[in-house]
Amino acid sequence: MHGNPDNAEERIVGLIARHQPEIHRYVLSLLPDRMLADDVIQETNLVLWRKASDYDPAQPFLPWAFGIAFNQIRAARRDSARDRHVFDDELVEILAAEAHQAPGELEMSEALESCLAKLPPKQRQLILDRYQPGASVQEIAASLSKSPTALSLTLLRIRKSLELCIERQLKPGTA
Repeated sequence: MHGNPDNAEERIVGLIARHQPEIHRYVLSLLPDRMLADDVIQETNLVLWRKASDYDPAQPFLPWAFGIAFNQIRAARRDSARDRHVFDDELVEILAAEAHQAPGELEMSEALESCLAKLPPKQRQLILDRYQPGASVQEIAASLSKSPTALSLTLLRIRKSLELCIERQLKPGTA
């Protein structure tokens, strides 16, 4: 981008402010840990500001911002790879592609996150354990001294509860 650097910085600050909700939803859709997501959003904003002169105003801002956010997400994931509740890279890339294609799905992701937070801790942990890469009902059931059938029924009830919660949150005029 050519021109006065002050104008580039002013322009980028305005674009960041205007599109902060979309950037926020995008990062949260890929990082379930809200505190880590907040850190990534801060870092993304800083990188966007630092790279103000690289932005071509003839191009859409959000895809450029999402690309920078995605790189920050990957860096944060790399740094927190020891956490067992981190999505694998392939899943994050799929979610990122879907987020680009269907911004309306970000609201569903936020509703899911909110509903997961409302679950009792044991139920939330059970769902998180079940959806870890390579996790099986049989292994989890054995670790809890439950039968796989009993665990499957418990998971079914939790998923139904999540489904109802998400539907309530996505209905207009409710939360």
